[in-house]
Amino acid sequence: MSDFLDVFDIGTGDAVAIAGSGGKATLMYRLAREASERGMTVLTTSTTHLHPPTRRQSRGLFVTEEIPDWSEALSEVLRSRRHITVVGARPRPDKLQGVDTQTLTRLREICRPDLVLIKADGARTRPFKAPGPEEPVVPDWVTRGIVVAGLHSVGLPVDDKHVHRPERVCALAGIDPGQPITEEAIARVVSDPSAYRRAFPAGCRVFLYLSRCDRTDRRASAEVIKKAVESNVYAQILCGNIGLPRTFVALL
Repeated sequence: MSDFLDVFDIGTGDAVAIAGSGGKATLMYRLAREASERGMTVLTTSTTHLHPPTRRQSRGLFVTEEIPDWSEALSEVLRSRRHITVVGARPRPDKLQGVDTQTLTRLREICRPDLVLIKADGARTRPFKAPGPEEPVVPDWVTRGIVVAGLHSVGLPVDDKHVHRPERVCALAGIDPGQPITEEAIARVVSDPSAYRRAFPAGCRVFLYLSRCDRTDRRASAEVIKKAVESNVYAQILCGNIGLPRTFVALL
């Protein structure tokens, strides 16, 4: 079984922005774990919002608003802990506010991590979404992009309960509110030039990751989506799962 780092071609010096819905944070912390196990120093963060990581997900959470001289302090902590999560503020105990791209650039320059992993948009825990006009928020020095779409969204209705920005999904996919999400609808949304790809800088390799591929029917859906996605939109299309019944990632 291939590591996620290898399949996404991620190594020392890379900065990765993860957007979409259906497991962005889970994927981010999986990549961080693999990288730290290889001896890399890793900075995980967000340019939007983030739930507090568990102790298994990160070796330390640091809020710049709460640290007077955060630049010097975080640089030392990263060297000792190898993986830390940094955010800008803590408006609620269960919700963290990310950092803006200017602060993130400063963090990268001062802390000099081997790998930066960025959760670049929000989905309000919905399995599918379409991005708003100002997201994802991606720094211009990012080298890898990953767009996540949850396969568990197939068959669910396009409504507020199951979809983030359902009206935008309807507009891009050409379907009506309340209709079921199809593989073709997912492909149209993730392929649209006004959706995700426009946010990533030139030269950045962008992947489509179809998450929650934990059943035979979902693997079949992944194959349908791959065939329906417009060519040359993504460097590669992958499917995978993190957790039970098994963790894996594979090229389609």
